[in-house]
Amino acid sequence: MPRNDEYDFIRPVDALSQHINDKARELYRQVLALDISGTDIDDFGKTYFTTHHRGRRLVFSIESSADILYQSIRLMDKEVKDISFIDYGAGLGTLFLLAGKLGFRKTYFNDYFPQWANYARIICEKLNIHMDGYIAGDIAAVIEFGKTNHTDFDIVASRNVIEHIYDLGDFYTRLSQAGLTRVCFSTTTANPHNLAIRWKHYWFHKKVERTQFRQQRAAYIRELAPAVSEASMPTLVEITRGRAFADFTEAVRNFMATKQIAPVPNLGTNTCDCHTGVWAEHLVTRQTYKDIIQQAGWEFAYTAGFWDRHYKYAALNMLTGIFNRLVNVLGKKGYWLSPFVNVVAIKR
Repeated sequence: MPRNDEYDFIRPVDALSQHINDKARELYRQVLALDISGTDIDDFGKTYFTTHHRGRRLVFSIESSADILYQSIRLMDKEVKDISFIDYGAGLGTLFLLAGKLGFRKTYFNDYFPQWANYARIICEKLNIHMDGYIAGDIAAVIEFGKTNHTDFDIVASRNVIEHIYDLGDFYTRLSQAGLTRVCFSTTTANPHNLAIRWKHYWFHKKVERTQFRQQRAAYIRELAPAVSEASMPTLVEITRGRAFADFTEAVRNFMATKQIAPVPNLGTNTCDCHTGVWAEHLVTRQTYKDIIQQAGWEFAYTAGFWDRHYKYAALNMLTGIFNRLVNVLGKKGYWLSPFVNVVAIKR
């Protein structure tokens, strides 16, 4: 088996995939050699980067980023040099790093938290990778940046982000109406069609709800409505699950006034931080994504992802290789066995 720096991170079937693969190999070598110990990145950022992006999953991370870039660029039907690209909710993944090496017309980094933009800036400087902007905030901040700076984002891409977006309908509608984007390409490991992954998320939702979010909502409800009775508290805590920001405070007020609160759409077992809206990874079906995306004015596509084949144990890699073959055999229904899915919104 070839060394990882000689490995095909994406199968080179045409000039574009060959270009991406060459840059992926280059990035792999750079990240392995990267020393951030003497940088201004704080201890949390250093630990996160080393744990999540210098460990055994680095090859799969770059593979996934290469696939996102190849598929989204193909949908544009343009040369890379004529396309602008933004990694939305990038964190410290490899997507923006690989994108920054491909020669886009413009390449941007985004994350909700400003400190992540600072981490990314330092890492890009160390790797000599150019970004045209580091944007902190949600989709509203990205759109405002684009309009203020008279720039567009032909491709908005993300890896394992959309499951954390508080209001997907608002996200796709804002992006559609802004008119700055032609392709929004997202991957998510919150794939409810794979039964094993669905139950894994159910278990996690129940755990984080029981140990964290339920108590948080109870404390905030008592702060907002000190007059709430102890008899009503369990009901109010339960029916505010999945709400945050003004949605949460309005729901508490409505309950105190009328005892009626409209249900949260597509809630399932999901829960979230009632102050920040950060979801525990909400599970959204293919049909729900389709409805949300098409209602926002986009065309819709939904495809299966692939399993990692670079685990420590050969038997596990053999098993994931079999799963990948089965995903390919299933074709358009491959998402029933895939570990993640691609959710794509397209403007023709």
